[in-house]
Amino acid sequence: MPSGKESARALALLALERVEKDQAYLDKLKDHLLASSGLSQKERNLFMELSYGVIRHRRMLDFYLEQFLDRKIQQTDLRTRNILRLGAYQILMLDRIPSPAAVNESVKLSAHYAKPLVNAVLRRLSANKNALNSPERIPDFIKRLGIKYSHPDWMVESAIKLLGEKEAEELLSANNQRPLVALRVNTSRISSEELLARFAKEGISAEAGRFCPVAVSLKEHKPVWELPGYNEGWFAVQDEASQLVVLMLDPKPGEEILDACSAPGTKSLFIFQLMKTTGRLVSADINDSRLNLINKEARRLGLDGVEILCHDLTKPIDSGKKEARLFDKILLDAPCSGLGTIRKHPEIKWHRKPEDISQLACMQIQLLQSLAGYLKPGGVMVYSTCTWTKEENEDVVRSLLERGGFELEDPSEFLPDSAKCLVKDRVFRTLPNRHLIDGFSAFRLRKR
Repeated sequence: MPSGKESARALALLALERVEKDQAYLDKLKDHLLASSGLSQKERNLFMELSYGVIRHRRMLDFYLEQFLDRKIQQTDLRTRNILRLGAYQILMLDRIPSPAAVNESVKLSAHYAKPLVNAVLRRLSANKNALNSPERIPDFIKRLGIKYSHPDWMVESAIKLLGEKEAEELLSANNQRPLVALRVNTSRISSEELLARFAKEGISAEAGRFCPVAVSLKEHKPVWELPGYNEGWFAVQDEASQLVVLMLDPKPGEEILDACSAPGTKSLFIFQLMKTTGRLVSADINDSRLNLINKEARRLGLDGVEILCHDLTKPIDSGKKEARLFDKILLDAPCSGLGTIRKHPEIKWHRKPEDISQLACMQIQLLQSLAGYLKPGGVMVYSTCTWTKEENEDVVRSLLERGGFELEDPSEFLPDSAKCLVKDRVFRTLPNRHLIDGFSAFRLRKR
């Protein structure tokens, strides 16, 4: 727990250690750390810059640091290597921080035994930063891109397999950009035009989404709870790609719909918004604590009435429960590798391993085939992921189609005209380098 007296650098160091040691996710960790930090807004901004920046560029920073180390950086202890990364990020990538200050502050953070090493390495890095060996000189193309854009080699290979060398490099570069905050307008309370007008009146820079009629993008990074209309429930935070997946489902008032693997319920509440809170929506997930977030958000948005089900959906639902009834529509936004959300969650690059993909695909197939039994004849299931891998998308859907009883529909007719270009060969796909939104893949399946 932070004591309330840490500097931005000390708090960033704590975050980096937790991300690396405990496989923590920075977006959740930062709120916990900042809540009791006592940092000024300027220091909070520095904490965000340092923590996210080091995680985004970690492999490249290690490449430069190892030019002045007598060992691999992983052979130093957890604290020391993250202090070195923090110092290197400030020296190499933040012009507004003088290099001597970056060195001195890094030394202050170091354990007594590590102070000479940190001081020597960072001083040499600072003195030679205009004469460093460049990743561009690495002959192996995969390794060169992996170091230049700070991705593991297997992820680089996956991107090349999907997009070819040129666009894969564009995707890797886009993954290191800080995304805009995307909002979904709660049209039960305000229109998109009215919300944008209110933001403009308050001096908040925002624009309509590129693809979805209820999407709004903030052009500035500001805590959403400080925006006008937050307490009134005028909007929710939701990426535009995620919104489009819900439109593919085409929810209607009066229908019975299951949102599977739904927590924390962002898509569920958009579905219920489109249903005009009539009919029946069951929001199901295995994580009870995350499911509890749905009711709190529903109250803020005025969308009460969603039924909550805590259940492992790879296993049958008890036939005696009302949730075991058949549904008109099912949304399965499956647990996945999350490679399409690296801009928001850069630690995914270091948490994920190649073997995770096949393990996740097995679970996704289980989920898809299990849920197929809860769909009415003629009903629709939308299967989606926030990743680009073929194993978690086309291969999973093929496993259902080959069993018979389902057909793949063209989702274009359920999307606004501006978004029809995102569908090719009946597959919906977005990528951050092409569309400046999260990378999603989605399929609309109809039960014969």
